[in-house]
Amino acid sequence: MTTIARKSLKEEVLERVREYILKGYVSPGERIVIDELARRLGVSITPVREALNCLAAEGLLTFQPHKGFTVKKWTKNEIEDLLLLRISLEKLAVRLFIERGYEANLPLLRTTLEKMWQTLQKEDVERLAELNAEFHKIIVMGSKNEELEKVMNTLRDKLQRVRILSLSNPHRPKQSYEEHFEIFQAIEKKDITLAEKAVEKHVLSIKDTLLNQLPEDFL
Repeated sequence: MTTIARKSLKEEVLERVREYILKGYVSPGERIVIDELARRLGVSITPVREALNCLAAEGLLTFQPHKGFTVKKWTKNEIEDLLLLRISLEKLAVRLFIERGYEANLPLLRTTLEKMWQTLQKEDVERLAELNAEFHKIIVMGSKNEELEKVMNTLRDKLQRVRILSLSNPHRPKQSYEEHFEIFQAIEKKDITLAEKAVEKHVLSIKDTLLNQLPEDFL
């Protein structure tokens, strides 16, 4: 990571530390060494500690006295609950996208899918995760439902963490792209039922990868 400028220090540090965690620079269960992280960012430990407290409140970290901050490890129930909620929300999003945002947003969705394919060929998993998130963000924005957007924003970081963990499986990036292609095809046809099924299939594949294909201590 590069050092950061001093303007808007508190917010900047929070975003950089969040990125540090979401991109998997530290593994679930691993302790965050505040002094080391502050040196990497080129700041004092105070804004780093404040950022870690915020991320603990958001559920990305856990804090224990005498041990400090560690990256949250997921239980199977937590993953199942999060992804079950995601299925319901994204099925609604894809339905509303077709009904309300199709014409204005389909080209954006197509462009993002094309970028995903190009990135897959380069085997750039980090960038693929970013485009993956962008694909789903376009669908939610295209739903033109502000309340749905607000709810999805509260889940954004947890979903991105789960997304990156899933894509760490060597077989998952190609499978994930194919699932996004199926979602896009269903949307392009304006087939709401098929699009909802494609979304559900995609999220259940993530669940299967996390719960059945990754080592339990990796979560």
